[in-house]
Amino acid sequence: MVFAAAAIGMAVLIEHAQWAPLDAALQEEADTLAALFDLGHAAALDEVVARLASERDLGTPKFVRVTGSDGKTLAQSGSVPDAVALLSSPAVGVATVQEKGEAYRVVWCRAGGGWSQIGVNGSAHMRLLRRADWVIGGTAVGLLLCMTGLAWTITTRGTVELARLAAELETIEAGSLDRRLAPRHTTEVDRLTAVLNRVLGRLEAAMDHLRRFTADAAHELRTPIAALRAHVEVAIGRAQSAEEYRNGLLDALEQTERLERLAEDLLVLSAVESEVAGPTGHTEVVRLDVIAREVAEFLEPVAQEQGRRFTSRIEAPLAVHGTPALLKRLVLNLVDNAFRHTPPPVGVDVHLASSNGVASLEVSDQGPGIPPDEVPLVFERFHRGRSASAGTGLGLALCREIVLRHHGNIALRSVAGAGTTVTVTFPLVTVSG
Repeated sequence: MVFAAAAIGMAVLIEHAQWAPLDAALQEEADTLAALFDLGHAAALDEVVARLASERDLGTPKFVRVTGSDGKTLAQSGSVPDAVALLSSPAVGVATVQEKGEAYRVVWCRAGGGWSQIGVNGSAHMRLLRRADWVIGGTAVGLLLCMTGLAWTITTRGTVELARLAAELETIEAGSLDRRLAPRHTTEVDRLTAVLNRVLGRLEAAMDHLRRFTADAAHELRTPIAALRAHVEVAIGRAQSAEEYRNGLLDALEQTERLERLAEDLLVLSAVESEVAGPTGHTEVVRLDVIAREVAEFLEPVAQEQGRRFTSRIEAPLAVHGTPALLKRLVLNLVDNAFRHTPPPVGVDVHLASSNGVASLEVSDQGPGIPPDEVPLVFERFHRGRSASAGTGLGLALCREIVLRHHGNIALRSVAGAGTTVTVTFPLVTVSG
């Protein structure tokens, strides 16, 4: 439809450009005759008509005729085609008349009570217009065929690529998510392939995370569950004194608390790891100094009960982008880890300060320190160390994942007999007040 409209429009423009100069020149001559006739110079008509007919610049043969109101010819020069002469009611304007394979361009003009007619042979113009029409039509048809063939080729090629892509996707199962789709030759399908490969990558990471969580849960929950069951079986299997029953229940309670801590740490670690591997989720501006102060106030009674020195030096205000609950869990885990792995008299210090646009949180103790061969393993999951007697082995692993999610860094340095310091840094956010 568009090609047809464009072809017709172009043909009309070419026809107008071809006839317009000739029509204007003929119209000017016809107006000259009409003016002469209206002024009453009938005697000069023959001379003017003959002179106009003799001019060849507009084409040959050329004819000129002036008729009166009664239809009689007053002056004429050149052979008037029968098709023009037989016109019973000529109209004012321009017309193309066909006769014996020739085309004549004729102009009529009102002259007093009669008419003036001037025409030339326009066969050359008509032949040129026909050739132009054929060229335009042929070009339009050729373009239409080319566009149709191109559209068919692209559509067919894209359909084939999509069919191959669908067939390749059908071969990918849960156990083969490490496979990636091959690049395609079609740009659009290749972009789709790239998106699907990214989706497969995220699915693979999610499945690996799920498998690891399942394995960790199965491995770590087995021991406390077995211990809890053993205590219960012993309590049921034989008669015991009230004190023995109480001790058994206390042991069962301890194992239950360990199960609770382990399950909670596993769930939180799993949630944080999935956030780190995928979208970072919703974050907000968090006052890190407020969180550190809340944790210090919360653990102060614990330190007093254990008889240990506990100090906190907190610079304010210090704000970072993050999740308040996770940042609070981070600070709490670091301080609780220091409490758990040092004897009660040992002091623990919390220091929060800023430097060069970075917030630095240090949790240090003056305990026995960590053996050098264990320092590289402290952030590994379920690593409790040779001297550890409590805990799940997930505290520092969880801290590392929280720090990674908040685009920070965590480091641990320890000197045997001198203590351990864990340092966490975050990019600062400017706040007022």
